Amino acid sequence: MFYIDRVKNRPLAILLTLISFTIITSLDYLSGSEMSFSIFYLIPVSILSVSRTSNKHIIFSASLLAAICWLYVDYNSKEYSSLFFPFWNAFVRLIIFITVGLLIYSFRLRTDAFKQSNKQLQDLNEEKNRFIGMAAHDIRNPVSGIYSFSDLLLSDKNSKMNEEEVEIVQLMKSLSQNVLDIIKNLLDVATIESGKIELNYKTQDYVKFVQEQIYINQLLANQKGINIKLQSETPEIVADFDSHYMTEVLNNLLSNAIKYSEKNSNIQVKISSKDDHILTEVIDKGQGIPLDEQKKLFNYFQKTSTQPTDGETSTGLGLAIVKKIVTAFKGQIGVKSDLNKGSNFYFTFPVNNMPK
Repeated sequence: MFYIDRVKNRPLAILLTLISFTIITSLDYLSGSEMSFSIFYLIPVSILSVSRTSNKHIIFSASLLAAICWLYVDYNSKEYSSLFFPFWNAFVRLIIFITVGLLIYSFRLRTDAFKQSNKQLQDLNEEKNRFIGMAAHDIRNPVSGIYSFSDLLLSDKNSKMNEEEVEIVQLMKSLSQNVLDIIKNLLDVATIESGKIELNYKTQDYVKFVQEQIYINQLLANQKGINIKLQSETPEIVADFDSHYMTEVLNNLLSNAIKYSEKNSNIQVKISSKDDHILTEVIDKGQGIPLDEQKKLFNYFQKTSTQPTDGETSTGLGLAIVKKIVTAFKGQIGVKSDLNKGSNFYFTFPVNNMPK
């Protein structure tokens, strides 16, 4: 009886409903007044209302049948001083059956409409991701060419460019690098949102891995006189993680810390472990982030009122990508920040993350 809602053939669904009414009516009649089964008449009506083979006419007919079955049992098992009372009771129950059936039917229609809309949105989102991926790939090649040629011109010792021309080429290189960063983020978004992110876990020393990422980002930090320090509770923590995507997480957090830190300041990276989870904190002494803006940080294209300290650019995609990756690592990410005191971006992930 409880599988009527899965039946796609309408005659079969009606047949199962009739069988259900027959069973319930028989039980109700045989039990007499000592054990009433009147409430059970709602079960087939409710299930039929959920079935995708039903409509309002079928629900009304099922409700009428339920009321007639109940009236038959009630009239033959009890004594009434007037026929008005059993028919009145049957009429009231008919209204209840119809009301409940139509409410469930209406809810089912709304649910179906919601599922259909959700399916359409998913299709549009997949189409959007495909378009972004194709567009980003097409744009990346010519922009990479501009970056490579401008870098070649600047590194050419025999170049006869004057100061103004050198400045223009440097600007071309800087702008093309910014565009390449945006394209990379867009490709990451398209990959993550399409569900095609594949994590290749490897058991390795996480502390050593973080040291390597700090070394790479220190080269960028040197331009602002910023020193990145590592603090780990143990010299080695062996864990399972994907090096490629973990690099993206750390590079995003470290580059953001560098962008929003004042010159000649310090950035601290803390590593600790608890309950088989690793906690990584990237702490800066920058401008901080307003409390009402912190909740939006991990959404796409979200920027805060806090500005980079040396004119750097931001796409508003980095932290959203980081959150998606950390979530894929079965971890969590968050931020603690006070205005004019700096920010602490932290994330956790399990030590033992190797798929079984």
